[in-house]
Amino acid sequence: MLLTVISQFTNFFYYFDENNIYHRNTFYPLSVALGLLPGLITFTMLIQNRKKIAKNVFVSFLIYFTLPLTGVILTLFVYGFSWINIFLGLGALHLFYSSIKLMELEFYTGERKDSPISPIYKKAIVPTERKKRVERTHFWQTMSVSTAGIILILIIISITGISLPKRTLTIKEPYAENNFESSVCVTFLRNAEKHWVDDKDPDRTGAQYDGVIFNNMKSTVITDWYFSISLPQNCSVDPGPWNGTFTISDGRLHVRKPQDSDKENIHGVDFYTITPLKTLGFGCIMYTPHEYQPLSQNIFFTYSSVFKPLSNIFFSVFLALLFVIFIVSTTITLLEGKLIRVEEENVKLESTVKERTKELEDEKNRSESLLLNILPKEIAEELTTHPDSTIAKEYSNVTVLFTDIVGFTQLSGEMSAEELVTMLNRMFSMFDERAYREGIEKIKTIGDAYMAAAGLTPEHENDGAEKMVRFAQGLLEDVRLFNETSPVKLQIRLGINSGPLVAGVIGKTKFIYDIWGDTVNVASRMESTGTPMRIHVTEETRAQTANLFPYDENIEINVKGKGLMKTYFL
Repeated sequence: MLLTVISQFTNFFYYFDENNIYHRNTFYPLSVALGLLPGLITFTMLIQNRKKIAKNVFVSFLIYFTLPLTGVILTLFVYGFSWINIFLGLGALHLFYSSIKLMELEFYTGERKDSPISPIYKKAIVPTERKKRVERTHFWQTMSVSTAGIILILIIISITGISLPKRTLTIKEPYAENNFESSVCVTFLRNAEKHWVDDKDPDRTGAQYDGVIFNNMKSTVITDWYFSISLPQNCSVDPGPWNGTFTISDGRLHVRKPQDSDKENIHGVDFYTITPLKTLGFGCIMYTPHEYQPLSQNIFFTYSSVFKPLSNIFFSVFLALLFVIFIVSTTITLLEGKLIRVEEENVKLESTVKERTKELEDEKNRSESLLLNILPKEIAEELTTHPDSTIAKEYSNVTVLFTDIVGFTQLSGEMSAEELVTMLNRMFSMFDERAYREGIEKIKTIGDAYMAAAGLTPEHENDGAEKMVRFAQGLLEDVRLFNETSPVKLQIRLGINSGPLVAGVIGKTKFIYDIWGDTVNVASRMESTGTPMRIHVTEETRAQTANLFPYDENIEINVKGKGLMKTYFL
C-alpha cells in the first residue's frame, strides 16, 4: 500500500498520461508480486488446514482464493482487462452461494445445533514439541509456495515482457547528438556533405537528411515508433527513403516505422525495433527552402516499448535470490514433512492400539447388553460368573401377564408372511418399549402371544401387581394407537395372575430365560377366557390392587385343572 501511494507521485508502478489514462510502468511486476503474496499465503494456510474443515467449506474457500490468483496470471498476458476484480467477484459470489446452501442444509435438516455462521474445526491434542515443528514446517511451506508463485510471475514477465504504452516526446530544441541523460533521444540533421541546389527550382535545396533514434534504456525494447518534424511550405520527399515510411502533410514531415504492408519494409518488422542501448537510423532525400534548418524545428516522437526484465541485472540477481530461497525452503519443508509424517505414523499406531482396545471394550459391552436383553440383570451376572451352574430361583409373589391377538389365525391366512411379520414386529416393538420404560420383564413371545412378568424379587411384598396392571392399561393404549395408522385393525385379550413361581435358564446353546408354575398357567387361562380389549385378572391380583384400580363384580369361570374360579375385569 505504501509503494502504491508513492507510485502516485513517482510513477513507480504506473502513471497517468495527459488524457488521465492509466498505464503500467517499469516496476509494475513488483506490484503484481506484492499483490500476489497475501493470496499465496492465505492459499497455503488453507491447504495446511484442509483436514480441519468440512469438504464443502474447503472447496468454497479454495475457489475463492485460487480464482484471483488465476486472474493475476491472466492480467500479465492480457493488458487492459480487470481479470483480478472479475475473479474476486466470481469467488465472492460462489462463497456467498455456498454459505447460503450450507445454512439451508443446517436449517432444514437440523444437523447442527450451533450457529451456522460459525464454522466447526476439529480439535486435536498435539504435543508442544511436535506443534513447534508443525509451525516451522508451515512457515517454510508458506515461504516455498510464495516464492514459487512470485518466480512463476517473474518468469512469465521475462518471457512476455511488460508492454508499456505509447509515450510522446516533444523536443523543442532538437539534439545534434545523443543525450545519454534521456531514455530516448532523437536526432534529425541535414547531411553537411550531401546537399545541392534543385535544378528545377532554384529556391530550394536538395539534401540528404539523416535521423537516428537512440535507445538509452538498459532493459526496454522500442517496438513501434513515429517521428514528426515541422516543415516550411514548398517541401517534397524523393522516393526511396530508408528505414521508415515518409509523408508530408499539414506542414510536417511524418515518419513511421515500416509495417508489414509497406513496400519499404524489406527486412521485416522486427528489424526496425530498437533493442536496449542500440540505435536505429532512418533518412530520406528531401527538398526544402534554402533557409530551412531541422535544428530549429519542433520534433514530436511517439514510441511504444516492452520492458524485458531479464536484461536488467537487478532483476536477474533478485530472481536468482528467489530461486535460492525457494530451493532452501522446499528442501526444509520436505525434510520436516518427512519427520512429521513419521511422528504421525507413530501417533496413528498408538491411536490404532487405543481404538482396538476400545473396540474390544465396546464389544464386551455389546455382549453384556445383548445378554441383559435376554436375561434379567441378576441372572446375567450369575450366568457370567458361573457359566456351568444350573440357574433356577423360586419367587413367592410374581405377577404374570399373557396377551394375544384376537382372530390371529384368520388374519395369518389373509396376509402375506412379510406383512404378518412386519405387523407383529411393529406392535410388539411398542410393547417392548413400554416394558422397558415401566420396569416390566419381558419373558418371550410365542406366535402372537406376548408374555411378561413383574415382581421378580425375593420379597413377598412388592409392587409387581400394580406395575403389571398399569402396563396392561398401556398395552391397550398402544393397540389403539397402532390401529390409528394401520389398515388392519387389531384387538387383544389380556390375562393377569399373581403368585409363586420358579424362574431359570434352560439349555447351554440358544438358552432361554423362562418361568414355570401354576401361577403362569392360570395367567394363560385368564387370557384365553378373557374379553377383547379388557384386562382379566385373578382374585390374587385383584387383592393386591383393589385399592388402586376399579374392578367389575366377580364372575365365576371354569378353569382347566382348577375348577370354578372367581375372576375380575378391570
